[in-house]
Amino acid sequence: MDVSISDEIKETANLISQAGAWGINEFLVFMVIFGFIAFVIIFWLLSKNANANSQKIIEVTTKTNEAFNNNADAIRVLIETLKIDKLENRQKLSEIHDDVKEIKFNISHKRAKPNFSKHIQKSEYEDGLY
Repeated sequence: MDVSISDEIKETANLISQAGAWGINEFLVFMVIFGFIAFVIIFWLLSKNANANSQKIIEVTTKTNEAFNNNADAIRVLIETLKIDKLENRQKLSEIHDDVKEIKFNISHKRAKPNFSKHIQKSEYEDGLY
């Protein structure tokens, strides 16, 4: 069953010309046929466009999910690094605090007030008088 476009056009023209016998305006029949063809073409174009858009949305969603996953991994690594740095900093501050305590302790115990005579003897010895 081989149907050519010219045969379809002839049959459609016959249908339109016979519309007068049915009591319908030929122009109205032509507009209905034209409207149906236009509807089919528009529906086909929208369907084709919708498929392309849905594919693009799927690609964008996939890439967005990958970006979120990469971002979450990077944040996890950053948090672990910050935890390690925080522990190291606390250890260093603790060491500094212990050193400061030791220095304060040494200074407070070495501050025994010397006798005035010992101080004088020491300064005379340093001046080279003895």
